[in-house]
Amino acid sequence: MSSGGGARNIPKAMPRDVLARGLGALGLERFEAPLWSFVQLLQKWNKTWNLVAAADDRAIVNRHILDSLSARSFVTGRRLLDVGCGAGLPGLPLAVTMPGRQWTLLDANGKKTRFCEQAVFELGLGNVLIKRQRLERHRPEKCYDTIISRAFGKAAAFIMASKHLLCRDGRIVAMKGEVDAAEAAAAAACGMELNITPLASPSAPPDKTRHLMILT
Repeated sequence: MSSGGGARNIPKAMPRDVLARGLGALGLERFEAPLWSFVQLLQKWNKTWNLVAAADDRAIVNRHILDSLSARSFVTGRRLLDVGCGAGLPGLPLAVTMPGRQWTLLDANGKKTRFCEQAVFELGLGNVLIKRQRLERHRPEKCYDTIISRAFGKAAAFIMASKHLLCRDGRIVAMKGEVDAAEAAAAAACGMELNITPLASPSAPPDKTRHLMILT
């Protein structure tokens, strides 16, 4: 019997194992239990509320949890804002792994903010505030050190709508796929210094490079 047939029968790694490996690559192994709880909660609510496009555990781990965490080293400061958080991405996975920092998650969609509130409750996150609000109506008492978004459209619109909320030495971080020259030029024209860096996610397919647009 050829060895090739046996190789074809090797089962895929279970989704929790995929999460564990990804967290190991990021040096975040100690957060496996709460992040797996978040995966299960998101998968449960997603069946009814259609919060994210990826519907199974493996896709949620790869496309959402590990992708969100890949931006962690670029988030600086103690007061942090996730704009258009949707189902809490990237803010909730980042908040789990940054317990000493204060997160505000902002979204205008009521069912998504209700899910985020439930996730905060079930995960026992004391460092997260959920706001059902549009960005232009957000009036915090203090400025933010990092403002991040994974779902905002054009980077220039995100920058112009949020930079007044930024602390003096803060940064805006836009999580993107490929960044074309027109979008980069529009972002650079917003009056902040622009850096574009590839995003090293342990879950990213080799043919699909993610990028961060970082403005300071």
